[in-house]
Amino acid sequence: MTVTDAGSVSGAWLPWDQRHAVAAELDRSAPGPALAARLADLDPTGLDEEGLVEAIAACDRLASWLAERQSQFVAALVDRTPSSSLEHVPDEIATRLGTTRRAAENTVELATGLRAHPPLADAMASGALSARKAQVLLQETDHLPGRLTAAVLDRVLVGAEERTVPQLRRDVRAAELALDAEAADLRHRSARAERGVRMVPAPDAMAWIHALLPAVDATTVMTAIGALADRRETGEERTADQRRADALTALAHRVLDSGGDLDGLPLPRRQRRRPHLEVTVSAGTLRSADCADGVAHLAGYGLVPFCAVAGVVEDADVRVLRVDAEGVAIGGADPTDGYRPSAELVREVVARDRTCRFHGCSVAAERCDIDHVAPFDPDRPAHLQTVASNLQALCRHHHRLKTHGGWYASRDPISGATLWRSPTGRIHIVSPDPVLPAGRPPPPRPEASAAA
Repeated sequence: MTVTDAGSVSGAWLPWDQRHAVAAELDRSAPGPALAARLADLDPTGLDEEGLVEAIAACDRLASWLAERQSQFVAALVDRTPSSSLEHVPDEIATRLGTTRRAAENTVELATGLRAHPPLADAMASGALSARKAQVLLQETDHLPGRLTAAVLDRVLVGAEERTVPQLRRDVRAAELALDAEAADLRHRSARAERGVRMVPAPDAMAWIHALLPAVDATTVMTAIGALADRRETGEERTADQRRADALTALAHRVLDSGGDLDGLPLPRRQRRRPHLEVTVSAGTLRSADCADGVAHLAGYGLVPFCAVAGVVEDADVRVLRVDAEGVAIGGADPTDGYRPSAELVREVVARDRTCRFHGCSVAAERCDIDHVAPFDPDRPAHLQTVASNLQALCRHHHRLKTHGGWYASRDPISGATLWRSPTGRIHIVSPDPVLPAGRPPPPRPEASAAA
């Protein structure tokens, strides 16, 4: 970077780099140990504004350099892992860093992507490209054949330092069409297989629904809910966005309330129960005339103010769920004299575990397998093994990880915590989730769980 701004000192014009020596020094510094040491020695309060800006930029270059270095270690770990266990590398990293598996997968994908495309790695090592931009470039070109990927990256890397992430996304798409427009339809047909819908919790008991759809299908959805939202009653005060959101919710309500699909066929059951909303709330809150101070747990989302779900609870079926002094759900279902637990025992395990019992996994228990913590032994009495204390909810991935991936699980009979031992011998503890939020005393009466 060359800066040409100038100022006057004692009547003489001086270049910018002489007026702001520290800023200029930082601007010229390549990322690495020497720059890290220089930044560690700097006192932010002693820098002028130009120096502060360049220190911020230097930290960003250093972060890119470190991310590239980390990727080299990740790539080395991948190289040393047998091919049959490669899918478990993110689990090892996630548990060590205390992060989600998805975040660890991103780390592994970045490492393998940088190794496949050395120019990206070089750009990060020089500080010209951030880890975020590199990840975006790899994600946006992941669907392209290798030769076309290299050509696209060669085009967009020029000037990438000055481009924002959204601009880089547009640059990749423009380069892709310019280099291979005839294959666009084939890629679209393949991309249709990736369509899906997911929910992402947001603050204030709200959530985002993200849907990846073919463009024509997305337009169909928006046209339909737009048409429903266009019907306005007299005195309507809702905005157009609010009416569209309510129209989408009304469609889903109609399906759940009927218990059937669009052709009238019964909906598939999960854990031997029809699809439903489940809200867990203390008996005291349920009896209270004022919902303002109440807290509830909405399965699939988490804790919410009770007022946010009070309307659902009014018409719900109620069943009792006992909790211990720590607010953790307990039950009294009888053991099952067989490998497959009874419906009552399954409901008890799902209510207790709430999510997959692997470290950092948030897959809802109702979507999980019910796993025997200590593997079922057909030579032992079944009623001693198919009991709540030896059952846990595990998503299909982590169930396979335990069965075939070299991970060992055990359950502490006193605390109820699950202890996981990784193939490298590291121990990770997954504590049971309380029904009530931390810091709130347990209710004086049993919990009540409402299913709508």
